[in-house]
Amino acid sequence: MFHVVKKVMTYGWLMLFLAASQPVQGATISSRVLDLPFAYSDTPNIIETSEGLLMVWASGTREGYSDVKLYRAHWSGHAWTTPKEVAAFEREGSGIQEACWNPVLVQGPERQLALFYQVGSSRASWEGRMKFSYDGGHSWTPAQDLPNGYHGPVKNKSVELPNGKFLCPSSLAVAGWQIQMEFATPFRENWGWRKSKPLNSPTEYRATDPVILMHDADHIQVLCRSKQGYMTELWTHNGTKTWTNMKRGPLPNPNSAFDVIKIHDGRFVLVYNHSSRFTDRINLAVSKDGKNWEAVSVLDQSPSTRIENPSIIQSLNGHLHLVYVINQNRFKHVRLDPMVFNGKPIIDGVWPIK
Repeated sequence: MFHVVKKVMTYGWLMLFLAASQPVQGATISSRVLDLPFAYSDTPNIIETSEGLLMVWASGTREGYSDVKLYRAHWSGHAWTTPKEVAAFEREGSGIQEACWNPVLVQGPERQLALFYQVGSSRASWEGRMKFSYDGGHSWTPAQDLPNGYHGPVKNKSVELPNGKFLCPSSLAVAGWQIQMEFATPFRENWGWRKSKPLNSPTEYRATDPVILMHDADHIQVLCRSKQGYMTELWTHNGTKTWTNMKRGPLPNPNSAFDVIKIHDGRFVLVYNHSSRFTDRINLAVSKDGKNWEAVSVLDQSPSTRIENPSIIQSLNGHLHLVYVINQNRFKHVRLDPMVFNGKPIIDGVWPIK
């Protein structure tokens, strides 16, 4: 789909620069492949701070291995800086190191930046942790544990509610895959917490890695990754007081995480694998209502490639920035102009663009 045009070393981080400003189904795109100095790299999460773009991710020998730590890099406008360690985990009293997973960045009050992540040897043993930065992610406070049974946002971003609390899309894996919503009240470095009950039965839907579509203060939609071959969905129509039963969602899903952003003009932009079985592609779709989706582009597709775990934001200048993982060892960073999207309706889950 893209052609390599040159290869350079920047700040010690090998980067393959790909053709920029290419039209892809109505979207102006610039793209870079980031080859990381680790055997395994996964779950990048990006945010825009007063210092610019910041990305945090997990790297080590292999997923779940004890040497997996969190690293960060900053976007200079032309390249990503050399990776630097952000977090590691050692079990207190034993000296045993365990893996870090699924970092999520949340912009708190004023300049306070929160980093949420999970620690443990497997998804079923995850424990939530968080730490803070006051300088755009360059330095961080010591880590603190979340209360027992809380994880904060798992994989995808929180949204701020009108009352100033953060609605965190969270999930459990102890008794099967279940969704729960957590509510964080930011106060300096001592955040308050409460949570919903689990919102699905794993005997009916095995769901995880939710994303939040904030329609307005009362109407909030949640889409989830599932093992059923399609996204699952639930809603609140009274500002999170109650939630509907989980049901089949609008699009296919190959048991692979995805991400969504509500952009400045009110549309939702979704980046995901449009397939019920395969993670060999990454797709971009838009919607005004979260129910009817239009196909914008196939950002990447290769039958021998595993493409997954995207993260997407809209920067202050209106551009979309997204990163996703290729074969669990390199990332692609894509910049898009949503004002020139030219979508085609997705009918009955069939991707309309050849």
